[in-house]
Amino acid sequence: MIEYIKGTVEFVTNEQVVIEANGLGYGVYSSTKSLSNIHAGTSVTLFTYYSVREDGVSLYGFASKTELDMFKKLISVTKIGPKAAIGILSTFTVETLCQQIATQNIAMISKAPGVGKKTAERIVLELKDKVKNVEVLDAQENSQSMQNPLFEDEILEALLSLGYQQQEAKQAIMATASETTTTETGLKAALAWLLR
Repeated sequence: MIEYIKGTVEFVTNEQVVIEANGLGYGVYSSTKSLSNIHAGTSVTLFTYYSVREDGVSLYGFASKTELDMFKKLISVTKIGPKAAIGILSTFTVETLCQQIATQNIAMISKAPGVGKKTAERIVLELKDKVKNVEVLDAQENSQSMQNPLFEDEILEALLSLGYQQQEAKQAIMATASETTTTETGLKAALAWLLR
């Protein structure tokens, strides 16, 4: 089992980072949240999950063990695969997701890409007892989780109306979450990040 990968970032896309380690380039799929803090030419360590399925093998990696643990919980849910789990973790911080599951907020969980009402209900049913004691230990996650999910929704809607793609809009929102105190400040910060 590959527990983590450490190396130099070659390049980053909307859904993957390529890391060179010992002369090999590893393609690692990750959430928007983790990818937003990764930049080409820097050194990075990602905690990984090695997926072996009928349609191939893939490597998934996250900036914190907390996010990796949540990823593993999500793929343990009936009919949720790694890609759907990545989509959910790109929509919510771990703490926000745990709150939505604990309060059985089906409507909010359904906002993640590819997650309908029935899937959201399965997530709540199968994980509500497993997330009660989840602690978000990563300091960055703590600062980002301060952002109100309602701000996230409003900022995302504004960015989509300006013509940005959903993936890049979410990446900007996550990257600037610590600067967001209102919808207005969050939108300004996200736009500045996108135009950098």
